[in-house]
Amino acid sequence: MFPALTDILFSNFLNGNFHKNRKNYIIQSLIIAFCLSLVLLVYRFFGGIVVASLGASSFILFITPHTNASKTRNLTGGYVFGSVSGIVFGLLHTEIAALGFAGAEYVLILICAAAAAAATFLMISTNLVHPPAAALALGLSSDPDCVRTAAAAVIGVILLCLIRKILKKHLKNLI
Repeated sequence: MFPALTDILFSNFLNGNFHKNRKNYIIQSLIIAFCLSLVLLVYRFFGGIVVASLGASSFILFITPHTNASKTRNLTGGYVFGSVSGIVFGLLHTEIAALGFAGAEYVLILICAAAAAAATFLMISTNLVHPPAAALALGLSSDPDCVRTAAAAVIGVILLCLIRKILKKHLKNLI
C-alpha cells in the first residue's frame, strides 16, 4: 500500500541515462573542473573575486551543450548585460555607502536587488537569456572593484564558450 521509504528517496536517484553514458558524465564533469581552473586563473590575474555565476554557466555549457541555454550568444549577451547592470548599480552602491546615513544598508539591499532585476529585464527584452548573469549583476553591485571583476567574468565566460565550441562535437546533453 505505502511504498518503502528507500523507494521514495532513491527511485530516481540516478539519471536514467547514467549507465548508458557513464563515460560522458565523468569526462564532462572533469571538463568543468578544468575550465573553471582556467577561469580562476583569469580571476587571479585580474585580482577580482570569484563569481559563482560562472560555476552555473559551466554546468549549462558542458552538461547541456546542445541546448538554447548554452548558445554562445546567450551567455555572452547575458554576461554583458549582467556586467553593465552590476557596474552601474555597483557605482551607485559605492556612492550611497559613502554618504553613511542611517538606514543606508537597507537602500543598498534594494540596489543589489535592482541590479539583478535590471539585468533580467535587459536579457528577456533582447532574448539573450542566461540566468546566471542575473547572479553576476547581483554580485557585482556589492563588489567595490566591480569593473575589474566584470572584465574577468566576461573574459571567463568567453573562455568557457571557446572551450565548449572546440569540444562540442564530443559532448552530449546529459539531462
